[in-house]
Amino acid sequence: MTRNPRIEDVLGPLASAIVREVGARGEATVTDIVAALRGSQSRDHAYTTIMTVMSRLAERGVLTRERRGRQFAYRTTAPERELIDELSGRAVDKLVDRFGSAALRHFAAHLSELDPETRARLESLADGSDD
Repeated sequence: MTRNPRIEDVLGPLASAIVREVGARGEATVTDIVAALRGSQSRDHAYTTIMTVMSRLAERGVLTRERRGRQFAYRTTAPERELIDELSGRAVDKLVDRFGSAALRHFAAHLSELDPETRARLESLADGSDD
């Protein structure tokens, strides 16, 4: 049975917490996120750590940023589901680029082992009709 991926599956725990927090606020600075994560994370992260992660998320196209005085204001580039889809697609593309026909062979083998209902659901997902 297939499951729906979570943002943690494609970004990791800290980056996904940041993206969720930015998304919930609509717009946030590094200072906003540092304060928000203080209560929700198992450890406090340094301002520079959060700043670096947010900057890298902007470089990857997950967040956008706009200078506001001495800081940047960040926004998500898409809703969480769309980000998961985009990042998952990039991961599959990298896998196929790196391993070529071997990766495709393994995908095909897994598809052939699926029950008909799951295979039909995957076809629906591939068509973009399962939202």
